[in-house]
Amino acid sequence: MFSLENLYLILYTNLLKPANLADCYFFPFGSTHVNDLLFGVHEHINSFKNHCFFYDQEPINVNTVQTCIQKHDPLKLFNTKKIIFANSEKSSSVDNICLENGFKNWYYFFHGFAALAWYRDYQYIPNFENHFTKVFISYNRLVTKDRSYRLNLVSHLYERDLLKHGHVSLILRDNGLGTWQEELADTNSRLSSDAKIRIEKNINELRNGLIIDSDNPPGNASANLGIVEISMHKSALWHIVTETVFYDHKLHLTEKIFKPIVSKRPFILVGAPGNLAYLKRYGFKTFDRWIDESYDNELDPDKRILLITEQIEKLCSMSNSQLNDMYAEVKSTLEYNFNHFYGNFKTLIIDELVDNFRQILCDSTDSKVDISKINFDQVKNILHK
Repeated sequence: MFSLENLYLILYTNLLKPANLADCYFFPFGSTHVNDLLFGVHEHINSFKNHCFFYDQEPINVNTVQTCIQKHDPLKLFNTKKIIFANSEKSSSVDNICLENGFKNWYYFFHGFAALAWYRDYQYIPNFENHFTKVFISYNRLVTKDRSYRLNLVSHLYERDLLKHGHVSLILRDNGLGTWQEELADTNSRLSSDAKIRIEKNINELRNGLIIDSDNPPGNASANLGIVEISMHKSALWHIVTETVFYDHKLHLTEKIFKPIVSKRPFILVGAPGNLAYLKRYGFKTFDRWIDESYDNELDPDKRILLITEQIEKLCSMSNSQLNDMYAEVKSTLEYNFNHFYGNFKTLIIDELVDNFRQILCDSTDSKVDISKINFDQVKNILHK
């Protein structure tokens, strides 16, 4: 698997340059700050008629996109060129951006590639012997702004005395995005008034936070999967995956959902509605034989958290014997997901990336684009190496 740091260079060399497209993307890796947007770094910018604007590492922020357009408009880098908008979500936000600005929508599963790159070594590690000391594990590093729902989830777990059954982190120190107290006081918070009341009551009892491995995890903690993380993952049966997107109606998943898959663990996905079904479209199996996954269809954020909490409570009420029996039953699904991740999943997302790009070129009226000069099957073979 190619390194993620060179993804844009690989795509530029094999797809963009042959199609007479320059690239623009945020640097350093993971940034979405308008001042970090680079244009045409691989070739002289004026030698290309069109651009591909990569905004694929984070959920789309409409204001950030518009700010980028306004900032670079004096340079005629957006408004005088055709733009392909490379992104990694399916949402009305993307649809509207493309419609309003005349962008061509190029979707591909960026975080699928990220997970394959970051977790590639795990397929070579023999299975650890399982000693379940906890029913579940849940990481919650960022807990304000769009991730404030995590405060509500942990508050529900505390209220039902479920924390003792799990490895649960809740980092309450300020990570540069404000404190949890400021979140509750913010009139623009995405938390409901009922959630704020519950959080203020219960999180005050956890004023020192909850720690799994570190009280100051790095920003790339969700991408880490070393010996410490592996042994921690193995000691808990279920993974409660608190995704980046929860409130917005977006189909958007990150590397987080693939940690239990490579750890061979069942999971509950705490994300935006429809994202469990979205994952299944890529060939993965979920666990509706053992839990009620109707939470994935619930549009109301508070109700969705409640449904998820009820499933966690159901699992925590089981005896050790019942949990071991459940693990024995679910093992074939875990093995399937593991093998699918390191096998056909890579083929699926590579074919999707290349085919979606080819479709954009086929639909283009630009006479300077000669798609016959691009061997798309050869590009797929290169990316499959």
